[in-house]
Amino acid sequence: MRAYTPAQVKANAPVDNKYYPQTTAQYNARLDLTPADNTKVRYNSAAHVMNNFNTINGGDDAAITLNSNRGSEENYSFIGTILAPHTNIIIQGGSQYSFAGNVITNRSIYLDGNVAVDKAFGANFNADGKFPGTSDLESTTKVPRILSVTLPNGVNFSPENVTTNYVFQFSLNNNVEIDPESETMHRLDGRAFKNTFLIDQPAGTSNVLWSRMNDGKWKKYEPDGKNPLQPNKTSEAQTVELSIADVTEDLKTKDNVDNYDDQTIYNAGKIDGNYVVNGVEKAFIGWHLLHKNKFSFIVASEIKAKYDNTITNYTLNVHGDLLVNYPKVFDFGTYTLGTSEQEPVSIAKGQINVENPFYMDWKLVVKNSTSGADLVDNPLLQEDATDFNVQLYSLKTGTDDDWEAGQILNLGGLLKGPETPLLTLDTQKQLSGDEQLDAIQPAKSMPFYKSDVNLKFHNGKADQYAKRPGKYKLEATWELSTADKVVDDTD
Repeated sequence: MRAYTPAQVKANAPVDNKYYPQTTAQYNARLDLTPADNTKVRYNSAAHVMNNFNTINGGDDAAITLNSNRGSEENYSFIGTILAPHTNIIIQGGSQYSFAGNVITNRSIYLDGNVAVDKAFGANFNADGKFPGTSDLESTTKVPRILSVTLPNGVNFSPENVTTNYVFQFSLNNNVEIDPESETMHRLDGRAFKNTFLIDQPAGTSNVLWSRMNDGKWKKYEPDGKNPLQPNKTSEAQTVELSIADVTEDLKTKDNVDNYDDQTIYNAGKIDGNYVVNGVEKAFIGWHLLHKNKFSFIVASEIKAKYDNTITNYTLNVHGDLLVNYPKVFDFGTYTLGTSEQEPVSIAKGQINVENPFYMDWKLVVKNSTSGADLVDNPLLQEDATDFNVQLYSLKTGTDDDWEAGQILNLGGLLKGPETPLLTLDTQKQLSGDEQLDAIQPAKSMPFYKSDVNLKFHNGKADQYAKRPGKYKLEATWELSTADKVVDDTD
């Protein structure tokens, strides 16, 4: 059903009881009374359009159904006053559309629709035959509203209506090879997520910015107990700017109820591949992870006020990969047999880098997996032939790229089977009492971990054990795990 002006009805008289426009021109000429329109126009139209069903009689199980966008039509809302005193009435509709009008019946009224929380916030129900809160049909120009929101990295949007939920992707990751920037994936420089609101305040009003997380309870934004939104005491509307330095932290309350959720971690996929970084091929293992939080904001004097088009919603997805990268190949170079006095050692160097933006527990295990022909008479795998050395680096400030080298630790030789790890790095590892061994262990509080791996081969061993010239290889497996709970990302 649809509302028409008297002029439209006269211009397009119904033919053969068909109450629907028969041409594209007539269809486009319909009175547009969708939810985004002016409230006063909608209420006035609803109050003056009468749909009379007084001759329809139905028993307890009988009803007439008013369909509001339950078909294939777009932007289709039901607006009008219904008189059906002798039968039940069912009002159907999707969550994006509305019903405005009076329903008069001596039977039951059923509302059948997916009503979103934000739409319910602006809904009105009463039984006295009047439109609640519209005795003087207050103009929407007197309603405070958020005109636009500016997010980090130049992202800006203007809220359209209460049912629109914007989704933004921001990344804490440093490896652009793994997660390249795009029009939809924005780099988050640091952890603070600043929001700047452009707010329209009507003349003579005093308002508060309200917020809520993940459809929880509404809270006033009053840092230090003070309202940063000054009242408009003038006779003209004012446009003011209000900024929150970090909505992920500054909106948290001491009761820890309905705060930003940085504990639930979603798994968006496994990382396992080779990438070229600064001209060097490196192997990467880990997971694409993210936090998800929905923010809602409204400007109002009291949250009980029924403003139908001022709620701003957006979902923030913060991506942060738990990521390990290590050299794909440790290259010792070429050694000429019998020259160990001139060239006593050959060294293969590599570096282990771990990114842990969500401060998770993680464990990395490196094992010798050499087998077959590569295991037979391999000089690298003779006793005391190759030293496995690790050197940990520490961030001086904890966040930048200024690293300080620590001591070099010899973890022994490579002659170990797959059951004995060559190296174990574990944020939950119990202290061994060996200061050097304990010093190279990571902590979950480290957003970055960096250590050099130096494999030192004593060339004299090649003179003793090499049965043939050629290439000798060492195969290793790198296994990453976490003890933290991770939820599959189904969106």
